[in-house]
Amino acid sequence: MLCTACRFELPKPGLFLEQPNWISHKLDGLIEYDRVHAYFLFSEGGKVQHLLHQIKYKGQEKLGEYLGACIGRSFTRQEYDVIIPMPLHPSRRRERGYNQAACIAKGIARESGIPFLEDNLVRNKQVSSLIGLNRAERYATLEEAFEVLKPDELDGLRILLVDDTMTTGATFLAAGAKIKAASTGKLSFLALAALK
Repeated sequence: MLCTACRFELPKPGLFLEQPNWISHKLDGLIEYDRVHAYFLFSEGGKVQHLLHQIKYKGQEKLGEYLGACIGRSFTRQEYDVIIPMPLHPSRRRERGYNQAACIAKGIARESGIPFLEDNLVRNKQVSSLIGLNRAERYATLEEAFEVLKPDELDGLRILLVDDTMTTGATFLAAGAKIKAASTGKLSFLALAALK
């Protein structure tokens, strides 16, 4: 899927940075969580942005699974009980044909052996583009966008919530708040790429 040179040139901050760090600062004090991971460092106009664009808008779901599998090789079955992808609103999913976060999460699950659960966390509210909004504005827009359908399925589990990109962290905060309200377990976050 990617040539060897490109794979080595892509900026990676490291999945297992000591915390607190620049990624965790997007969430610290705003939600109780266990860990936060990012595989790539996102920069405007860079190679990582091009990859994300291919996955999100150009139908390259296999690329998302491939990159998820690369991430999954770094995790073991013992670290998390379940992987949940960030959901898309049904209308957006119909328009795109797939959920890019689910592609990434499937790749992680396949390589790590951690179970994948796609149908419990749902997005029940479609919002307009978040581009140009700060974290507070994004969170206010997303606050009631997510719902956990079967809380008993998640209670007490170590959950890894996966998305393609973390910019301000507002989407993770909004979805994570719903998971935390439904589960007494530990919640962690993983973004394929995070903006520094």
